[in-house]
Amino acid sequence: MRNLVWIILLVAVACAQEEKYKFCAPVDVVTDSACLVVQRGNSTVSCLRVSDSAECAIRLAEGEADFGVFNAEELLLLNQFYPFEIEPIIQLRHRTKQQESFEFQMVAVIPTEITHIQLTPRQRLERLKDKGFCHPGFSKSQWLNDYILKHFENSLLVNPLQCQDDMTAIENEIRNLKNFFGRACRPGEWTSNKTIDEELKKKYPELCALCDNTSTCSYNNMHHHGHLGALQCLTYGYGNVAYVALQYVQEYLRTNESYQFLCPDGNIHPLSTPNPCTWLQQPWSVVAAKTKVADSLKGKLIDWIHKTNLEQWKISLSKIIQEDSWGIDLPKMSTATYLKERDINFENFKTCGKHIRWCTIGDPETNKCKWVAKAAKALGVAPSISCIKSNSTFQCFRDIEENRTDIMVIDSNYGYLARKVYNLSSVLYSETELDKNSVTLAVMREPKDDNYLIKNFHDLKDKKACFPEYGGLGWLSFINAARINNIISSKRCDYPLLVSELLSSACTPGIEDSDHSSTAIPSDVASKLCSACKNENNPSCAVNETNHYYSDKGAIQCLTEEVGDVAFIDMSNIHDYFVNSNTYRVLCKNGSLAQQSGFNVGEDCALSVTIDSEIICIIYLYKSNKKNIVVGRKTDAEQISRTDTTLALLKLEDWLGYRVNARRPIHIYGPFNGTKDLLFKDSSVGLVSTSSTKKSVVAYKELLDNVEDCSNGSLATANFIFIILVALYHLFSSHVH
Repeated sequence: MRNLVWIILLVAVACAQEEKYKFCAPVDVVTDSACLVVQRGNSTVSCLRVSDSAECAIRLAEGEADFGVFNAEELLLLNQFYPFEIEPIIQLRHRTKQQESFEFQMVAVIPTEITHIQLTPRQRLERLKDKGFCHPGFSKSQWLNDYILKHFENSLLVNPLQCQDDMTAIENEIRNLKNFFGRACRPGEWTSNKTIDEELKKKYPELCALCDNTSTCSYNNMHHHGHLGALQCLTYGYGNVAYVALQYVQEYLRTNESYQFLCPDGNIHPLSTPNPCTWLQQPWSVVAAKTKVADSLKGKLIDWIHKTNLEQWKISLSKIIQEDSWGIDLPKMSTATYLKERDINFENFKTCGKHIRWCTIGDPETNKCKWVAKAAKALGVAPSISCIKSNSTFQCFRDIEENRTDIMVIDSNYGYLARKVYNLSSVLYSETELDKNSVTLAVMREPKDDNYLIKNFHDLKDKKACFPEYGGLGWLSFINAARINNIISSKRCDYPLLVSELLSSACTPGIEDSDHSSTAIPSDVASKLCSACKNENNPSCAVNETNHYYSDKGAIQCLTEEVGDVAFIDMSNIHDYFVNSNTYRVLCKNGSLAQQSGFNVGEDCALSVTIDSEIICIIYLYKSNKKNIVVGRKTDAEQISRTDTTLALLKLEDWLGYRVNARRPIHIYGPFNGTKDLLFKDSSVGLVSTSSTKKSVVAYKELLDNVEDCSNGSLATANFIFIILVALYHLFSSHVH
């Protein structure tokens, strides 16, 4: 009897200690409700919520999760960072394609050769020159990325990479294609910029010459994403080679003896062959597990997702993993082995165009950048991206200015300093979520009676002000409002002096810092505008933790401690720090007090409502040494580099930004490995051009322009005089010679 009790106890302990597994579930793929069902009852699986498959891979590699689902593109990416820590255990084939070894295969089809002509494989490839090319095209209705769709034409066997420095990366690509095939139909968007796309199609009409509609560069038959159109282009005799997915060849041409497969080695196979040669094979999605549990988990997982049972958690897990597929046991292998027909040589991956050197701050942001850079290569984005770590925003400014790096994403709070001090300019603006724009307010303590000293902007004379940072949005918004309300001159540009003459004192962190000014601010002016910062408890006017009144939080503290009478702060940061909003009142842009206490005021009351981030690069303007007058323009090479950068970033947005019903290996705008605001702010929803008419973008540009408006007249006059003098000099010189 005693032995039986011990056996029962041991079984109970064993059951209680049954191994639990964590399934990493990306938030945009697996719903919260599905995860809750998976964890119900006696489930041995729990969900670990992750932002994307990149974080899933990290969690697996670090042992915090046990398994997850990955498609081929995601596997390609994770294998660059974790080649040994994760392995595929179950293949997920579509239920209607159980006999297909790959999700899809890309093939090249050519007309059958005349039998009396004997060609070597190399000659066969060379004979494609000037013979016309039928391409399925680029469309957002299909999920074949640029790497896949350009793999045939970019193959070194067919089209050796030749780059001209005076052309953008995309134009080099188009020129190479035209020079080899002569004519083609290559429908869809060649680039994410509509204007540039139209210009390229006008400049290289040969690549639309084989289309049914040459003016729109399209096939009449765009069903099945252009693949059937490409095959019709071939069979109608327009072009002599079509690059398409194998399934469409099997559906449309079947075993037509008039056509044959062209292999990467130059050999040929009949369409009737059971093993057609392919240019690219896309493996099916898989369940991958951390290596330590792969063997023990696989059998259990297959049992959970396949066996018909009434346990709801298993049914839910099966639906999450299999969806419209069916799991197949994989023999033990590494991720690299599984991807052998699809792998990319990342280290030797070459594209035209100067590498885009992305300046990053700290290890987390640099790590995210490296994941994005690898993802960009796997997607076929050109030029390539490299990540260069720095230690601060201002060091990145210097690195870009001195040509050690090319771009970075900045908080719009630094937009004025980037332009004024470091001669940088915007490449693209980040479109911000509507409720996350930067909204700058002038905040004061609630008046205790009608005799309150500040009722409008004119009452700020001889008062004390708190700014988050010199040159930031709070400072700029105040300057702009002060000029509009005529409390400082609109014709003078020496704003620190003007503000010091207006206020009795202020806390303006950074005004004594060389990072924040291209010219030295007079010590008496800087001292006065720092005087409110410095006291027994806070001796610093710096832009770091030594100054308790630095940043929006510090400016709020400066106000609440009654060091200042008014603070200029970003509304998005207000609710984090103010306990009782009813004890404060907003001074509106038009100079009047808000009708009621608190911060619930309209945009008309705010001093500014702008985007909250942008991508910057060097402005590339030549200046005279003496008077800082612009006398030059962007060189062709610099303009090409800027265009390449813009197009690459827009292409990244296409594939890694917010896209309907899309799986992204990494979310370029979202958190990375649990950390927010890396590379891009999480409030970003997309990228817009510098010519955008979006309200918050226009407001941001106008704010920067208005602050600089004081000098535009004199600068324009000086420029005009200089240009006239240069023109007269050249005219006189030509007559003399």
